[in-house]
Amino acid sequence: MIAAVVRIAPLGGDPRYPEPELNGLLSARARLDDRINHFRIRAGPSGFDILAFVATDRPSLAYAILRRAVQCCLADDPRLDLWRIV
Repeated sequence: MIAAVVRIAPLGGDPRYPEPELNGLLSARARLDDRINHFRIRAGPSGFDILAFVATDRPSLAYAILRRAVQCCLADDPRLDLWRIV
């Protein structure tokens, strides 16, 4: 199992977003074949750090899986239109 981390932040505007909602969105978007076992989200002053434990032994694959899940989440919620992985 590998821990992968991405940071998301808005391009402009308000960096606040309900942390429990983001966790719910990510959990809902994660597919079984993604092999994501658990998400942890930490709010910062300008966005969120998202950590996921991915069932793989390849760090690059774990990062790609998390990145894809986060990108889908950002695309699905109109309130996250201006948010990007940084």
